[in-house]
Amino acid sequence: MGKKVNYAILGCGAISKTHIKALAQVENAVLYAVCDKEKERALEAASDTGALVYTDLDKMLADPNVDAVIILTASGMHGDMGMRAAEAGKHVIVEKPIDISVEKAKQLIRTCEENHVSLSCIFQHRYDADTRALAEAIREGRLGTLHAGCCHTKWYRGQEYYDEVAWRGTRKYDGGGALMNQGIHQLDLFQYLMGEVDEVFAYCATRAHERIDVEDLCMATLKFRNGALGIMEASTVAAPGFYTRIDVNGSRGSVILQNNAVMEWKIEGEEAYQTQETVLPHRLQLAEITESILRGEPSQVNGREALKALQVVEAVYRSAETGRPEKVCYE
Repeated sequence: MGKKVNYAILGCGAISKTHIKALAQVENAVLYAVCDKEKERALEAASDTGALVYTDLDKMLADPNVDAVIILTASGMHGDMGMRAAEAGKHVIVEKPIDISVEKAKQLIRTCEENHVSLSCIFQHRYDADTRALAEAIREGRLGTLHAGCCHTKWYRGQEYYDEVAWRGTRKYDGGGALMNQGIHQLDLFQYLMGEVDEVFAYCATRAHERIDVEDLCMATLKFRNGALGIMEASTVAAPGFYTRIDVNGSRGSVILQNNAVMEWKIEGEEAYQTQETVLPHRLQLAEITESILRGEPSQVNGREALKALQVVEAVYRSAETGRPEKVCYE
């Protein structure tokens, strides 16, 4: 493979612009190709990059110069398209979530392992400077015993957001609503910081939008395996739109992240924390993924790590349907 990784982007929707910008800032990464069934959209994405343009996935996967595929299609297509890429010998990177089905995600993980290619999932906020500082403090035991935490995604999406893209707000392709699509970033951070979740009890509702068959509001309580308790909120009804926030309370202090930056840092024996300016987090994660591919090692947010957030989501949705607490199955 040499010293660079040739990437192909599959799906040239809005988020592709972020990935193209990020890849341009990664030293050992090359945007080699883009692929979208709508040729005009693919041409627009590739403009000024020198990337090849494909409208047929199989033809792109047959290109021996493609080393890795970044899949930016509808969430419900991640698993199937990822398996096709893996079977073609390409490393696989999918945007969050890894898929909308735990079983399909497990199939993707197995397929990548069987074909000896790496699998990564984009949870870029694990790479924010302040998030990493908090994770380090927890890992070193500086917060003491973790007792409680809160996780909020207080966002707003107008009806036009769901109407402008056919698959948005559909159970078939989105897999869920405010939690699966928006709140999963903070949920991933929450369980990454607090530890694995044992049990959840949840309510989901569709309160403010029409023509969607998923929730726009989710509220849940969580019991972590370490005994700590948590509260989680995922919303696209918090007009006009506010912030994300994670609170972590331990026996030696507490830290609050708002919009992934430290708002409060109160730990025994430590001075006030100075918020660190972070670069584009997609760039940080794609740089780490690139280096992991070149080294032949798993990335930090590999398939099995990314699966954990989806397993919590599955338990939350199951609880909302049954009206009972539900265990999180990490098997």
